[in-house]
Amino acid sequence: ELQTLFRLPRSNALAFPIRCYLIRLEDLVTVPKWGRRLHRVLRDLPEELATYKGFIRNRPMIVGYLSQFDDGAETSPGIWPD
Repeated sequence: ELQTLFRLPRSNALAFPIRCYLIRLEDLVTVPKWGRRLHRVLRDLPEELATYKGFIRNRPMIVGYLSQFDDGAETSPGIWPD
């Protein structure tokens, strides 16, 4: 999911589009930054939010799988690979 926020030039209104993507975990981890970041986000996500998002049951398995791709390196901001 990619969320952005920007101001429209003519009206000065704010737009908040959300774009959802589907990708297999095996494909996602081919970009090291994405594997590290997703592991950290899912690992540290509060239980209530994981329940709301609908993956609380599978979270331990997903976090366990992703942990092998988190080498502890810092990740740069943004969505683009390092």
